[in-house]
Parts: sequence; structure tokens; C-alpha cells
Amino acid sequence: MITTAIVLALAYAATAALLLNLNLTTPLARWIKFTSVVGVSVLYAVTWHGLSDLLGWATSEPMPEDFRLHWVVIEEPDKARGGDGKIYFWIRELDEAGLAEGAPRAYQVPWDEDTAESAEEALEELEGGQLLNGRMSRQIINPDLMSPDPTAQYRGDESGSQGERPQFEFTRLPPPTLPPKPI
Repeated sequence: MITTAIVLALAYAATAALLLNLNLTTPLARWIKFTSVVGVSVLYAVTWHGLSDLLGWATSEPMPEDFRLHWVVIEEPDKARGGDGKIYFWIRELDEAGLAEGAPRAYQVPWDEDTAESAEEALEELEGGQLLNGRMSRQIINPDLMSPDPTAQYRGDESGSQGERPQFEFTRLPPPTLPPKPI
């Protein structure tokens, strides 16, 4: 997030400097002015791409291994238009004590049938008022086959484990214990 803000600040500073330079009555060659205009246009595109992180759009970055699930949206693949399906998870990362920390973040993963079924079951639980924690696993019996990076295959790297996609396991949280009421 900080990197995005720095890049955006530099992009706006460069845009302002270039526009100021072009507006002054200095005799610049046409190719310099043309290059400046193209450069400013590229900076606008970079700014738009950088704003996607600030607007809260779903990211395709690797999800944390343990998380609190808040909501799920499933987009089925569109066979008529050839569109790939996506599954969106709105989650918060869990700390060492198993408590949710930080602000919720939206993640998107490619649609596959197993993940969609798990997400649909989790969504039904959420609609029923249950709190759910989630965990990514690959259900691999031999730990020697697993990559040291648990999200490598999720990102599509070749260094992952035997072509296995991550599986999501969702568990119910027990209801919170309330202090006794005074009589």
C-alpha cells in the first residue's frame, strides 16, 4: 500500500513538472513535446492501474494460510462468452492466537469445481449466522512433495507440488462465551 502511494505521488509530480514545462514558452523541439505528451499518457495509465489497489478491488495475490471468512461471491464460468469463472473471498488474516486482525481484504481465485463447492457450503454457513475460519491445504500425504512456499501452486508457479490446487477447509468457530449476568 505504501509503495502504491509513493508511485502515485511520483507520477503526479512528474505529470505536473511535464505539463509546466510544456506550458512555458520555451523553444522545445517537436519530438521532445511529443515524447512528453506520450510519457504523461503512460503515467495516467500507471496511475489508473495503481488506483485499483486503493479502490478495494479484489486482488489475485496469494491468500494467507489461515483466515477468518466474512463473505464469498462465486462467479460461474460463462461458456457462451468463454469467460473464466472466479471465486471472491472477503477475509481477514488470523494471528498466532487465532484471532482476526487487520482490515478485511477481497481476494479472487480461479474457479474450479472443488473450490466452488467448498465456498458454496461456507456461504450457506455464513448466511446461517455462523462464524467461519478458513485454511488453505493441499491434502498431500507425503510432506516431502510439498513446496516450501505453500502458495506457489496457487499462483501458477512450476515449483509447486505435483499440480495440486489448494483446497480450502472451513471450520465453525464456537459461540463466544459471555460473562455471567449479575443477579
